[in-house]
Amino acid sequence: MKKLIAILTLALIVCACSKTPTFEEQLEELGYSSEDITLIQSLSEEHQALFSDAYKEDLLSFVKDGLFREEKLEEYLKFDGLFEKGRMMRLVNDGILTMENAGKLSRLYQSDHFAEKNESLYLQYMNEYSDLEEMMEMVNSLRYKELYTDIRPVDMSKGDLILVNKYFSLMENYYPDDLVDVDPSLGKGQLSKKTYDAFLDLHEAAYRQGYNLRVVSAFRSYSYQDGLYNKYLKVDPKEVVDTYSARPGHSEHQTGMAIDVSLPGVSLDDFWKTDAAKWLNENCAHYGFIIRYPAEKIDITGYMEEPWHIRYLGQEVAEDVVRHGMTYDEYYAVFIDQ
Repeated sequence: MKKLIAILTLALIVCACSKTPTFEEQLEELGYSSEDITLIQSLSEEHQALFSDAYKEDLLSFVKDGLFREEKLEEYLKFDGLFEKGRMMRLVNDGILTMENAGKLSRLYQSDHFAEKNESLYLQYMNEYSDLEEMMEMVNSLRYKELYTDIRPVDMSKGDLILVNKYFSLMENYYPDDLVDVDPSLGKGQLSKKTYDAFLDLHEAAYRQGYNLRVVSAFRSYSYQDGLYNKYLKVDPKEVVDTYSARPGHSEHQTGMAIDVSLPGVSLDDFWKTDAAKWLNENCAHYGFIIRYPAEKIDITGYMEEPWHIRYLGQEVAEDVVRHGMTYDEYYAVFIDQ
């Protein structure tokens, strides 16, 4: 009898040892927590099987994400690593990311022109442009809108880096509080203190090269710009005037940080022909200025080329604008107005 009991006991032990573990037990052995197991078991059997052979943290991270949609899991896996996970999942969920446009979207998000706040606009206009950089440039500079529409007040909190253009305007009563007079030997008008100090350094450097740069036009009040703009309207139609003169409130000169420069006896219209203009273009950023309206960016700035119009931004930002090859309109959107 004792022998029989021993045999039965051994048989029970063998059966217990050979019992196949449940799926939940398999997951526990692989290191999944009870919370993880609950999530995995909420999936279809096909997708549960993906977790059965090893602990898969990356795969589990999709399931844990608030953006997770089980019917999109294969697509998440297909595009995993192409973008930041949350962005990729959102693009997949919205039906935007496909095998056909994955490369284009990758270039979009890796571009130096990418501004996070404009993402939805890039996606909206992406298929209308063959050149991604051109599309982003147009979006960043607001040139997808008609000029002088959806006008916003200038964000004065940006200090020396404020943007004034055909979409951002200054108040009629705005005056810089640090205007100083330009020395008559250097030209005429008033400039902000930082701008004038930077111009003195620029002038000295130019003078050493034989170029006696002078201030032709500096600060302009709203009322002055209003009179100037309306004077031009008596000569040219508005659409022409808008290519060379700012409407009141939209002139950088009202900031006290913009200067029209030339040489003694040389008109602004002839300045571009001089070696001084070439030197200014190549060197002004080292002294905190940019050429605000370059010839190759007319479609972005909305202004004809003005090789004489410089804008103070400070050396670090001015050099960075030049390094990126952007107008300030676009640079502001990408790097300043975060």
